Amino acid sequence: MMNIRILQQRWFERTLRTRIPFRYGIATMTEVPHVWLDLEAEIDGQVVRGWAADHLPPKWFTKDPARSLDGEIADMRAVLRSAGERAAGARGGSVDAVMREVRAAQADWAREAGHPPLLANFGVTFVERALIDAAARRTGLTLHELLRGNVVGIELGEWHPELKGMTPADGLPAAPLATAWARHTVGLGDPLEEADVGAEEDPRDGLPVSLAAAIRAYGLKHFKIKVAAGQAGALERLAATVRVIGRETGGNFAASLDGNETFADLAALREFWSRARAEKALAALWPRMLFVEQPVARGQALAERVAADLAVWPDAPPILIDESGADPEDTRRALALGYAGVSHKNCKGVLQGVANACLLARRRVERPDGRWLMSGEDLANVGPIALTQDLAAQAALGNASIERNGHHYFAGLRGWPAATGRYAAEVFNDLYQPDGDSGATLRIDEGRLALGTVNREAFGGRRIPVMGDEAVLWAEF
Repeated sequence: MMNIRILQQRWFERTLRTRIPFRYGIATMTEVPHVWLDLEAEIDGQVVRGWAADHLPPKWFTKDPARSLDGEIADMRAVLRSAGERAAGARGGSVDAVMREVRAAQADWAREAGHPPLLANFGVTFVERALIDAAARRTGLTLHELLRGNVVGIELGEWHPELKGMTPADGLPAAPLATAWARHTVGLGDPLEEADVGAEEDPRDGLPVSLAAAIRAYGLKHFKIKVAAGQAGALERLAATVRVIGRETGGNFAASLDGNETFADLAALREFWSRARAEKALAALWPRMLFVEQPVARGQALAERVAADLAVWPDAPPILIDESGADPEDTRRALALGYAGVSHKNCKGVLQGVANACLLARRRVERPDGRWLMSGEDLANVGPIALTQDLAAQAALGNASIERNGHHYFAGLRGWPAATGRYAAEVFNDLYQPDGDSGATLRIDEGRLALGTVNREAFGGRRIPVMGDEAVLWAEF
């Protein structure tokens, strides 16, 4: 038990610009607001600080083509502000207890305001991550120690009733992962070959742009390939992507497919899958497939018909939910319908990730004939806060293949003051490498990320000067 009281929150923002456009789903990102929370709490009589950070990515939390980008960003700011208001002065005997109260209050507000659960919970996870960070600094423990030793006080039965009496130690790995595969995202508009890079698309910053160049630069072996139902030439694009990957890796690779919620239902995915399996140019892909992520739009992904579609598709690949996994009930519903698992992203909650990991671990024991998977994903996040916290969580959960694309689209830490990058390269010398006067870039060796310093540094890292002159303080509680 802990005695916790949230004292103060300061919410900052700055704009980060991509080095190359990032097309995902129905949006193309060229710049994005990046927000971080500096939280002060009293824990067991001592005042400590913690922090959390993330992009505000339009067209992910709510994929409404009719909604403007500015409107979606305004909604995200409103959700963060509401979470901050509901967390102000919050007290409790554990991190989980405090956040359960904040989450419930936020859910009530979101229903009145008309915000969906995935978006509403985004604000809660900011506070949760910052409070976990503060608890790590107060206790001197790493994230893995906090979670597996249940110092955060998570009541698994409150998340998933069937886990009543189970502890995180029963479902989490005994030690955090020392390394992980960087699963490189191949966006819908990303150039595959050097010849595909137009002069206006080349940032000329010394970092790779095309898929082929990225594989050579980082020794990539794991890939996340985005596909879109109904897109003209979708199979040809997929075949060209696999051809480049196979050539550059010598056939030594693994890949997941991201359906971007573009399939009407799983029957449509099955038809696409059947046509793809018939393509000789894609033969190398199938033995190396990891899973398919969120092919069906979130509004239909958990419909009853999913079970029927999967029942008549005995050789279906493992299919995971991502955007549909807004809360624990969604995960249970997905597994009951026949999905293989769920993604983890810190923006959906670290505590929820622990509960989901433990649920999947229980399923592996009770139904060992199934394929129960948790994937590590992200939203092109970047350091110095969001990336290291995400990696620390993925390592603690045991997710060995983690989607990484922030370093590719945002050029490491070049969007921050150079001092930030230099400090990060010093503190996380196995994860970042110095990048001249502009700071630091992510270090990927033979396709892997080293997680040693991430695992040792509280919740992903010591405090780094990150704000710079462009930082804006837009909320304080």
